[in-house]
Amino acid sequence: MSSKIEVIKQTFLAGESMNVNNFVKFFTDDCRYKFGNFPEAHGPQGIVNTSGEFLKRVKAVKHNILDFCETEENIYVEMTVDYTMMDGTIHTLPVCDSIVIENDKVKEMKIFMDATPLFADPEPSSEANPSNDGVDLPARIAAMYAALHKEDWETFKTFFTDSVLYKIGANDPVVGPNNIAGMLTEIYKTLKLTSHNQRGFWVVDGNTVILEMDANYVNKKQEQFVQVPCTDIYRFEGDKIFEWRVYPDASRTGLQLS
Repeated sequence: MSSKIEVIKQTFLAGESMNVNNFVKFFTDDCRYKFGNFPEAHGPQGIVNTSGEFLKRVKAVKHNILDFCETEENIYVEMTVDYTMMDGTIHTLPVCDSIVIENDKVKEMKIFMDATPLFADPEPSSEANPSNDGVDLPARIAAMYAALHKEDWETFKTFFTDSVLYKIGANDPVVGPNNIAGMLTEIYKTLKLTSHNQRGFWVVDGNTVILEMDANYVNKKQEQFVQVPCTDIYRFEGDKIFEWRVYPDASRTGLQLS
């Protein structure tokens, strides 16, 4: 039998191939795999099924092991991991893995890290917007979400017209960048936005963006992961949003908006 750290090194190398089918060969049939705040995956096929969004965003991974500690059942690995995004940006993030090995395969892997930088922006779209005075609407949406994830409200407010209308589902609309930031600040007291899983992205008629996604949160009070499927519609006037409508299934958040 191989030492636990050798099994892990081989598993990491398989992951660095960016071929998830190679990666899961190092896991037992009944394995459990949890990446950050995302839901736990069960079995090799579960890992494959939940890797799509990651592989759309990340083109290369490099594990840099700093230290490790083995017990009878577990191995704990401290490291930094270099993630190269599709646009060439590199994020070096601190990570600690808790891993259970059984018969030279991974039975359980828990990855403790803040993966926010990897999922902070909506997935880039190659479709620019030639008919709205040359404004790249997908890039504007991505930049707005980057400010939103950082809760950089002053930058966030610059993406909207002074009279922008913001409406969540059947709730009353709010008007103006300051009121939008105020509403989201209140929501974020309960829910921490961690990432978005983009499902679809369309630019329509040169001034409208439709974004279908799962918004991922952590309920700070309950310390639970919450996923909110939603479709957002953004209408632009030049390079600023004048209308933002959100159609979410927020039933699991426990929030009541007044």
